[in-house]
Amino acid sequence: MSVGQLLVVALAIFIAAFMQVLSGFGFALLSMPIMTMAVPVEQAVIVSTLLGALSTTWQSFHLRAAADFVLVRRLTTAAFLGMPLGLVVLNVVSDRSLRLTLGIAVLIATMLLVSPVQLHRMGRSLDYGVGFVSGVLNTSLSTNGPPLVFGLQARRLSPDRFRATISTVFALSNILGITLFAIDGKFTLTGVKAAAIAFPAWFVGQAIAWPIRRRVVGDRFRRLVLGMLFVAGATSVVYAIFR
Repeated sequence: MSVGQLLVVALAIFIAAFMQVLSGFGFALLSMPIMTMAVPVEQAVIVSTLLGALSTTWQSFHLRAAADFVLVRRLTTAAFLGMPLGLVVLNVVSDRSLRLTLGIAVLIATMLLVSPVQLHRMGRSLDYGVGFVSGVLNTSLSTNGPPLVFGLQARRLSPDRFRATISTVFALSNILGITLFAIDGKFTLTGVKAAAIAFPAWFVGQAIAWPIRRRVVGDRFRRLVLGMLFVAGATSVVYAIFR
């Protein structure tokens, strides 16, 4: 890997780590498009998976007192149940169709969150529903964040509770994800080395973001989450149409 490629990877990881601390999600969403401009998708996935897992594990541990473990249990249980279906979907539906459907669904979900509809009244059915969909997307597209963001944002959780809860769900899901990656032989020496080299960029992004995180509350936090959710949906649609 050339110096130029490493710089692009480091920049991607810095941005992703910074925004992950502020919002609680979005590591792969932000890092993958930037990294794939310089390195093969296979290497980018390894770097994003390893450092993304590190981010969610660290954040879930640091904010563990604020996590809603009832929600964590519901979301994680449903996600694990959805993962086998995701593997089936992956073999039946094209990647392009999946991404287009996901993108449109995320954009609609964003509009619902902006609307006055009282989604939180759906209670546990909403939790199990978004958890199951996140599991399906995790094993079919490696993109399990949007449904979880939708479900937690619909509940109007405080910023710290939102970050802590979603990070804990991600951390638990990543355990299974990394295990499956290892069993399938997806980890290459080049990808692991790239992740190790990019670690300082991850550390700096985290270090800068943690003090700023305290200022991102209330409407600022809601706008940040909705903005990132919109970007996720739009990116998925554009990727599906023009890739």
